[in-house]
Amino acid sequence: MDRFFPLGFPGPTAFYLALYVGTLIVHVIFMNYVLAGVGYLAVSSITRGRKQETTGTVSARSVLTDWMPFATSAAITAGVAPLLFVQILFKKNFYTANLLLFHRWMAILPVLIVGFYLLYLLKSKWIARQSTLALATISMGALACFAFTGLSWTENHLLSTDTGSWPGLYESGSMVYPHPQLLPRLGLWAVGAIPTMCLLVGWQLCVAQRRGQVIAASQTRILSRLALAGMILSGICGWLYWLRMGEPARQAITGPLAGPFLIAAIIGLAIQIVGWVDQGRQKEFCRRSLSAITLGIALTVTCMSVVREAIRLSAIDLTPLYPQHADAATKGGLIVFLGFLVVNAILIAWCLRLVSHRGDRAHSASGPA
Repeated sequence: MDRFFPLGFPGPTAFYLALYVGTLIVHVIFMNYVLAGVGYLAVSSITRGRKQETTGTVSARSVLTDWMPFATSAAITAGVAPLLFVQILFKKNFYTANLLLFHRWMAILPVLIVGFYLLYLLKSKWIARQSTLALATISMGALACFAFTGLSWTENHLLSTDTGSWPGLYESGSMVYPHPQLLPRLGLWAVGAIPTMCLLVGWQLCVAQRRGQVIAASQTRILSRLALAGMILSGICGWLYWLRMGEPARQAITGPLAGPFLIAAIIGLAIQIVGWVDQGRQKEFCRRSLSAITLGIALTVTCMSVVREAIRLSAIDLTPLYPQHADAATKGGLIVFLGFLVVNAILIAWCLRLVSHRGDRAHSASGPA
């Protein structure tokens, strides 16, 4: 691991590593919107109740409520591709972790289904007739579902890289894997989702603003402060995660393999801070500020995805798996994968257009606030 990612690996392995990281980035963008967005809905349902819903204005809460079911579907759909490449790249480690966690791992599916339909309840007419307590209960229930999913994925990932713990966990029969890196790693990715969510919601409110819709007061300040808080918290979690890392992982993310990506991620973080400070000073959403933040987010998310993979590569020796990667590359399924990738991208874009136009017609019918 003395060369720039993904160089230094055989062609098929490097190809799958690049595809994995590339598809993971798309999934992370949607996942950040969902995870941080559900958290925002849960907190706002407790602290603000229906205040913003009765003003007739467009707010971060109203945007998230309308778009969350779609975003969840997009996140799940976008997660299929990186899941496929993980199985190709780390077959033994991935499947062993799945088997050891057993029912805990399989519980992700029904929990996601429950969380998905709770999000539909949040935007239904039925919830509008219920108490604030009911609204808060449903919001917190959805957050619990996605928090459990994030915890399970983090636990599975750490277990897959810790081969030394497999015999003991199997003998104990436990389906819980306490790892010293579990909470800081989960916290890093959870609070790190906040700035991405704020950016995407900021763009949605900016578009609504340009179409003549009335934006609720203080939305620029709220999202700016929330994004900055998310970056500060992610920095704290990242430091705690660093303290619990082994020396091989530290060398991987500061050495030739991922060191340049780590520096670029920090530069992206600095760009975001400048952009959010500038945006927070303005009463309306500014495309200049949001564009700068978008550049910073793209740099940080992309490079941190590589850093994330470098940590795993420091714990798993891919050398015995090279023949499997080479064999998989001869199967000829790439064209099918790319075909479905294009089809899914077109369908998602079409759904975005349909939902956006539907929102415009609904606003026109109801008139200005």
